[in-house]
Amino acid sequence: MSDIETLLKATICEMEKLLTSKTIIGEPITAGKSTVVPLLSVGAGFGAGAGHGKGESNESSGGAGGGFGMKPIAVIIIEEDEVRVEPIREGRSSLIGSVLDNIPQLMKKEIKEWENEREEKKKKKTEKEVKVE
Repeated sequence: MSDIETLLKATICEMEKLLTSKTIIGEPITAGKSTVVPLLSVGAGFGAGAGHGKGESNESSGGAGGGFGMKPIAVIIIEEDEVRVEPIREGRSSLIGSVLDNIPQLMKKEIKEWENEREEKKKKKTEKEVKVE
């Protein structure tokens, strides 16, 4: 195998390790009963070269390099009764704004669930007390 083939195979092998489905579909993040799954746009590129010297030494040398970039493009939001995809607009301020806009809604939902659970516990406790009497 020539030097250039060795360099290309090694570079491609390393890049394949980076380009998996987990790279494009991020790890789910769960908060309460909601889950957010990030979706990413991924780009990669590489190059390699090798050559032989002239003259008596006839030495060979080569090099390879690659680049890898990704950016968030959307999130999948999975809630108890709804699944939706929310695009992430360019710029950090819009992402932060989007998250901040959804915080009150998520908090209201969590508070409501907490209150419902508390009411259920009260009912069960009252029912037990009535049965004991």
